[in-house]
Amino acid sequence: MKKPLLCVMLSFLLFLSACGSGVQGSTAGSIFKDGIAEFINTNYILHDVVTSKERSEDISEIFIAENKSIDEVATELQAHETPREISEKKNDKQVLVYNDSFIILTPDENNPENTMVEMATTNFVRDNYSPDFFDGLLVMWLLDDLLDVDDWGKNQRNKCYSNNDDCYQGYGSSGGSYKHFGGSSTVRGGTSTVRGGGPGTGK
Repeated sequence: MKKPLLCVMLSFLLFLSACGSGVQGSTAGSIFKDGIAEFINTNYILHDVVTSKERSEDISEIFIAENKSIDEVATELQAHETPREISEKKNDKQVLVYNDSFIILTPDENNPENTMVEMATTNFVRDNYSPDFFDGLLVMWLLDDLLDVDDWGKNQRNKCYSNNDDCYQGYGSSGGSYKHFGGSSTVRGGTSTVRGGGPGTGK
């Protein structure tokens, strides 16, 4: 009687072990406690915050990675947390897509030795970005899926053609109303929802 009971108990323990390893193996994302937003906020310098024209809670935060190339920054971000999608680098631009944000890497317009790291909420991208910005980076059907909008590219392009000022071309290219829309976008993250601020914040 003891041997069958022992076998049953061992089988049960092995079953639990297998289930546990299966759950662990299926877990995607970061192996670190902090998510990608906290990593960016801690390691790069917060430069500015852009507010959506649709909803003030949707923002795009602009950081500077000093003395780092786009390739180096992309490698750091992927090492910290695996993105849902990552584009090829084209025309000095690269996009990493996470669960609730788009990370856009471009050269710093003021210092080519640095990389500009733009972290935009998914809603900010959906409501403000020009589809043309993603040409050669992410195909439209994938953007439809990531933004959860049918024919997003077509609809957003029509909006842009109607009023080009309503479309965002990325921080370095847009400027004007997008950098200071409604007076709510402030240098050093006045509207940021991420705590902290990274090296140099508040200088």
